[in-house]
Amino acid sequence: MKKGTGILIAVALVLVVLGLTIQTTVQPTDERVIVDHTKKVYSAPECFDQAELTNNLEEVTYGYAVDLGYDSESSCTAEALKSEKMPLLLSWFR
Repeated sequence: MKKGTGILIAVALVLVVLGLTIQTTVQPTDERVIVDHTKKVYSAPECFDQAELTNNLEEVTYGYAVDLGYDSESSCTAEALKSEKMPLLLSWFR
């Protein structure tokens, strides 16, 4: 094995180890949610059946619902959309 190849492999291994060691917080900004424009709240799809929403609904991303200034409809929605801590390398593939 050539010296340059060994250095390249060592650098790659260090980067992978760092990527799995460094923790980051991932926000679910691209998750789909249902917003109620009348009540100005959003609901996660898995919490929709329990939610008491009007018929003024739209499906948007979680990031857009937060940008609108809407609140979480229930603790079920807040729990379903909470941020996660995960390794940096894995967060890139999420």
